[in-house]
Amino acid sequence: MAVYVFFMERPRELDAEECWELLAQASVGRIALSIKALPTILPVQYYLAGRTLAICLGQHGSPKESVDETVVAFAADAVDGSSQSGWTVQVQGVAHLPTTNGPSRNCGQPAAGQIVRIEPVTVAGHRFRLCPFGAGS
Repeated sequence: MAVYVFFMERPRELDAEECWELLAQASVGRIALSIKALPTILPVQYYLAGRTLAICLGQHGSPKESVDETVVAFAADAVDGSSQSGWTVQVQGVAHLPTTNGPSRNCGQPAAGQIVRIEPVTVAGHRFRLCPFGAGS
């Protein structure tokens, strides 16, 4: 079953500062990377360390060659059903595995425990209003 989102009006682009402020308000997003030459999108928890994203890949156990010194994309967003509005932010950058042990490297998943840091190259986003598609049903 496909789900389609229709916008009521043209989305408003966000400047970089607004993007970082919105990213600081959320803690779950998606990372897009290549695993065994196939594009993969994984749901992840994240936190900000300045203007760097720290992403927990522990439950996914991604191979090192997919997340160390590679180009990746990341997205986070939120939708408010009552106002039929939301935001989305996308980050493209280079992923790095930390070289030190401890909490900055282990996200509490003993099987994999990978924390990946994304050094951003581009940050973009927008706010949008949803069409009341299916409202009241």
